[in-house]
Amino acid sequence: MKPERLVYTYVSMAAHYDTVWGHGTPDEGVERTAATAHKYNIPVTWIVNSGSIGILGERIRRWHEEYGDDVILRCPAIPRRSDNPVAQMADLLNSEWAELQAAFPWATTKVAGAGIKDGIAIAALEEAGFEGIWGYCWEQVWWDGITNQGVPWGFWYVDKDRYKIPHPTGGQLVACEWTARDLHQSYHTSSPVIYSTDPNDVLRAGLCTGTDIEYWKRLFQDYLRNTASNEQVYFLQHQEAHEMEVTEAFAVYPFSHVVACDEMQDLFFQYITQYPITITTLPQAIRQYKQRQSETAPCWMLTEDPLIRPELNEYTMTLGGVGLGPWPDTLFYYDKECQLAFIKGDNKPRMLRNYVGKWNMQEEFSEPAPPVFVTHYAKSAESIEIVYEIGHWKPIPYGLAYWDELADYEVEPGEGTAVQAAVIEDKLVFLRFNLTGGKMKIDLKLRRKKEPN
Repeated sequence: MKPERLVYTYVSMAAHYDTVWGHGTPDEGVERTAATAHKYNIPVTWIVNSGSIGILGERIRRWHEEYGDDVILRCPAIPRRSDNPVAQMADLLNSEWAELQAAFPWATTKVAGAGIKDGIAIAALEEAGFEGIWGYCWEQVWWDGITNQGVPWGFWYVDKDRYKIPHPTGGQLVACEWTARDLHQSYHTSSPVIYSTDPNDVLRAGLCTGTDIEYWKRLFQDYLRNTASNEQVYFLQHQEAHEMEVTEAFAVYPFSHVVACDEMQDLFFQYITQYPITITTLPQAIRQYKQRQSETAPCWMLTEDPLIRPELNEYTMTLGGVGLGPWPDTLFYYDKECQLAFIKGDNKPRMLRNYVGKWNMQEEFSEPAPPVFVTHYAKSAESIEIVYEIGHWKPIPYGLAYWDELADYEVEPGEGTAVQAAVIEDKLVFLRFNLTGGKMKIDLKLRRKKEPN
């Protein structure tokens, strides 16, 4: 592992709300959240708006000096009935950002936060010169009125004309999820809301308690282990400040939940800070991503079953119950052209999402995987040779996986077909290439590593 490659950010919604479930700025929840994070010198990225800036401004400026806290802007409501909603929302964004920057002049990386339900906000953010958008929900369907199934996880450049798809050549706006998901369990159970780093969700599901965060620890280890194979692994965690208080303004959950969530976060902050990970704010992470990557960076995550199960209760039954497994190890991958998932032992992907040429944002971009045949396989003490053959198939991005114990092997460079090959954790070889419409033959050769002289 290379823990310094794991980029951890902690974000808290601290905006003014005027809704049926609360009215005002979560002053008490902000204080409680800050006290626990700052205890471990973790900077908080506060999501604020014009309604909360005046109340929280002095404290956030002090915390910025003492702990490095930062701010992003909560997106204003989208004017749905406007003749030009993108332009009108861009004007609102500019007005809100001017007020934010007047209060926090050091906030120069323009990042906004919103639940992503359509492309209006993305287009407006680009028009207003923003660099980042927080709030995508990997695999989520229906919950909170958000269906983001099909989008990547982590950090990626979003196409403003196709708000669920990575930009094909680069992009202005870095998209990121609202809180890190358990990729393995979210995929296998189709319950991404339950399996996440959101304190209230895992508490209600019975996955964690105020004294037991073993599930979160195993989830964190899944991300940490993948630092060996990726240049950067992003682990973003979020908690709403209005869910951390019980007052006249906000009482979303009972006080017992507030206490338990605070204890859970305390234990988790204590756990992750024992590793030399990179702890930063969301604007800094987005700025660094743009400096490192000119387009969406390929990312793969090898995951395993944490073997901790939720309770059977009203919350976990909301969407029809949760599968209990056990589930096999699974490799997830995405780049600017596709998203793939491989089950341990399978050569071809169980999930294939093709982003190329897609325009309908109401779908999840799934494609059938073509049949794959192994026409040659030979394994000896010194080498492994495999020939994969794929028949005529339409041009699409594609990939294969070869699972084996590969600690002593390395890929031998080949010639011909443009194939990218990588050994992941000495457990599999991942092959990435594009189908062309004609027959394809893929040669994979691995040789035992030579002993150093």
